Order: sequence, then C-alpha cells, then structure tokens
Amino acid sequence: MSHLDRAIDTFNIELEELNSALVRLKRNEKFDSLIDFLCQENTRVIVIGMGKSGHVGSKISASLASTGTFSFFLHPAEAYHGDLGMIDKKDCILFLSNSGETEEIIRLLPFIKKNGNSIISIIGNLDSTLAKNSDWILDASVVKEACPINLAPTSSSTLSLILGDCLTLALMRAKGFKQEDFAKLHPGGNIGRRLLTTAKDHIVPIESLVCKENSSFKDLLSLISSGGQGLILVQAGKGFGIITDGDLRRSLQKWGRASFEKTAMDIMTSDPIYVDINSSYHEMETLLVENAISTLLVRNNDQVVGLVKANSLLA
Repeated sequence: MSHLDRAIDTFNIELEELNSALVRLKRNEKFDSLIDFLCQENTRVIVIGMGKSGHVGSKISASLASTGTFSFFLHPAEAYHGDLGMIDKKDCILFLSNSGETEEIIRLLPFIKKNGNSIISIIGNLDSTLAKNSDWILDASVVKEACPINLAPTSSSTLSLILGDCLTLALMRAKGFKQEDFAKLHPGGNIGRRLLTTAKDHIVPIESLVCKENSSFKDLLSLISSGGQGLILVQAGKGFGIITDGDLRRSLQKWGRASFEKTAMDIMTSDPIYVDINSSYHEMETLLVENAISTLLVRNNDQVVGLVKANSLLA
C-alpha cells in the first residue's frame, strides 16, 4: 500500500464514522430543546475538555463566541484548582470526553450538579458516568479510529469537532445572527475589511477626471495621462459617460489616424455602473466581477461624488 493509499484509507474510515453519526444525530429528539435552552437570554456556554478533547473544545468555544453566544474554554485541571469561581449558576456546561470517565472531568460533577448548571456532553460512551449526569448528549461514539493501532483520537476527534459545528450553527441560525453581527465581532483582517468597509472608504475624487462631450481625442490623451486613474469621465447631461485607456487604444486600432477626428461622445461608454456611497464591499465586488469591469461610479443622493476602482478593494 502506498503512502497515498494510506491517506485515502484514513479519509474513508473517518467519513464512514461521520455518516454513521449523522444517522444517529437525525434520531436525536432532544436537540431542538437544547437549542431552545441555549437561546435563552444571558445563557453562557462554558466548554470543558481534557487532552485532545480540550483542543477540540477550545475551537468549539471560539466558534460559539464569534457567532453570538458568550462562551469560553475552561481547562478541567485549572477549574479544580480555583477556576470554578468563573462558573455562574446560570451557565451551561459543555463537556467533551470520549470515554465519559475522564478523571479531571468526573471530579467536577459534584460541584456542577450542586451549582445547578445544565450539562451538555459530546461523548463517545453513552453508558459512562458523564453520560448519566448529562441533560443533553451529542453522540460522538465511533467503531474505529483512523489510527492504524486504533488508539490515537482521529475519527472521534473529527466527529466531536463536527458535532460542535452542528451545535454552533444551529444556535447561530436560531438567534438570527446576521452578517452585520459577524462583522462587529471580526473587525480585523480580510474578513473585517470585506464586511465593514463601504464605497465611501475607497472613494476616489473625480474633479480632475471630468471632460466635456466635445473634448477632442488629443485632449482625452492628455487628460488620461495626467489624471493617473487610467480613465476619464465625460459630462453627459446630468450623468457621466466613461472612457478608459483601453477605449483609447481600441479607438486607434479601429480608426487609426481618424481617431483624432473623434470626440469624447464618440468613444465613451454611456451607461457606466453606479453604486451608492454606502454600498458594501460584497456588493461592489459582485458588480465588478459579474460585469467584468474595473471601475464603479459612486452616487450620494443621486449626485456622483467619486469612483471606486477594483485595485483599491484588493489592496
């Protein structure tokens, strides 16, 4: 068996376990009540797991927090040595444990039960101590790990992660968490830029780029060279036409020397595409891609106030 064959075998084993888990998830009659419970106002989700389950739990907690549910990860050993004070009586505890008998988790149960916290478990053993003390269970049991010696968490950790995603996204939809909510929590990097910026953040002034309909070809060449934007706007009634440097080159190819007898009105595109000054990054990107163009004119209350170029969005 080649190295690639072994990799494919790993993929197939994990996929088979996920398909089996999906069948079980479809039979989970308490899942809806779990989401309804977590939608209650001020309900926080405290995620606890040990070892590989802890790593998966950290990701689930981060996903919950970024999609509108207050959540943080609490290491079970640190919880037992003083951090239990971080748990409020109204909090819901999400435990992750493959065996359901993880010592560091089991010894937390007396406090959790006495404190009155509800318990969700993503768990691989439905007959375990943790399962018997849980209000809701997401079944993460597997027949076979992808590990060749069936010991290292592979199928089980992948399944736990996906069940966490199922919980997170079902909760996100139930809460009506929208794109603008996501933007508020992700202001940095490419995601923040795409969600938060609008046309007014990328606007280029047009005062030095405007010419009249009867401007000569020679004047157009001079203006497009001095403007530095690779285009000219042509004042046409209450609106604008547009001429790009590509339009001028194509004119020379089409008419040759006769191009110098043409005016702006003969060359311009008379129906450029406009966006509102508050248009989102996504709206602008969609228009640019769908129309295979590089420039949008920007309006504010029906007045053209500038333009946006594709290269400024990608900068």
